[in-house]
Amino acid sequence: MNMTVKPLEGIVVAELGTTVAGPFACRVLCELGARVVKFESSRGGDPVRSWPPPHLGGTPAPFQALNRGKESVQVDLRNDEDRGKVVRFITEQADVVVQNMRPGALDKLGLGATALCKAAPRLVYCNISAFGNKGPLKDLAGYDPLMQAFSGIISVTGEADRPPSRVGVSIVDIGTSAWAVVGIQAALMRRNLTGKGGVVDASLFETSLNMMILPVVQYEAGGDVPERTGLRGPLVAPNGGFETADGLLVVSVATNDQFVKFCDVMELSGLPDDPKFATVSTRMANEAALTEILTVAFKTRRRQEWADALNTAGVPNAPVQDLAEVMAHPQTIASGMMQSSPTADFRLPGLPFSLDGIRPAFNAIAPELGADTQFAFDFDAS
Repeated sequence: MNMTVKPLEGIVVAELGTTVAGPFACRVLCELGARVVKFESSRGGDPVRSWPPPHLGGTPAPFQALNRGKESVQVDLRNDEDRGKVVRFITEQADVVVQNMRPGALDKLGLGATALCKAAPRLVYCNISAFGNKGPLKDLAGYDPLMQAFSGIISVTGEADRPPSRVGVSIVDIGTSAWAVVGIQAALMRRNLTGKGGVVDASLFETSLNMMILPVVQYEAGGDVPERTGLRGPLVAPNGGFETADGLLVVSVATNDQFVKFCDVMELSGLPDDPKFATVSTRMANEAALTEILTVAFKTRRRQEWADALNTAGVPNAPVQDLAEVMAHPQTIASGMMQSSPTADFRLPGLPFSLDGIRPAFNAIAPELGADTQFAFDFDAS
């Protein structure tokens, strides 16, 4: 990718979003070259600005991570004059609106998709909501852990004999952001063909249900309601976590050829000839017996010794690492995922892809509240 011409160069995005899903979607658009103008409440701005320490670049660390590179415009949408300026900015300058306010809130202010797309037919308007625009729950607000609960993600997370657990990261928010970006870029490409914009709808619930695709299709095919299995995975065996002499190692052996290599490393070369373990199906049928054998074997060596030997043999595996181990790992360093701020006083993860070998850059930190208000509304200068 020629970094002097970014894919979304010239696209203007108006963000009417708070917390995580909307702002992160706009951060992605920003780092692909769009100009993102974040409209924030005159009563303190995005609530994430008031989240507790630690801070990075003068703002709470989560706000920095979600909003780097944007412009900030402070407005009171209940004020007719402010609201009129926002409408004018969107209809005259914006290509895209991204909003994740409570369903219906912006419609009451004349800032919903129906009003703005009528006034500006080329506008791409993206709604990010909890449950989508249909169904009995469509008017409810919602957050990541609530959608993990509602969609069944929590029901399959954790150990079988212990209470269920939520996923430890904002997986639904970030996933919904990604789908919103996909929809927005698809709508922009369609606009190039038709000259018309349109409405993109993404929701936390729909993202959550999509993440459950493998349990869903197994259930739809006549399977049982899935249960929690901890580090043990479905479909193949061995496929789970094992205690080594000094830590946990996860292995996933998907094919018979991999199983032969795996057993050679484990010094259990007779297992592939045992009818109970000769095929994927028989290994699954006798998983408990196989796990008992492997549990004893894995404890004889250290985690990294096993990992090195399995990697050499081409058997998929990974240590269960804490964040400090992840950040210090040579793979993390080599990936270039951690990007230094323009002032080089802190780092943030970059976007998890590159174009022509180049990752979108970290060009600007998150804006101070209202820093760009006058500039954004100076219409004659725009």
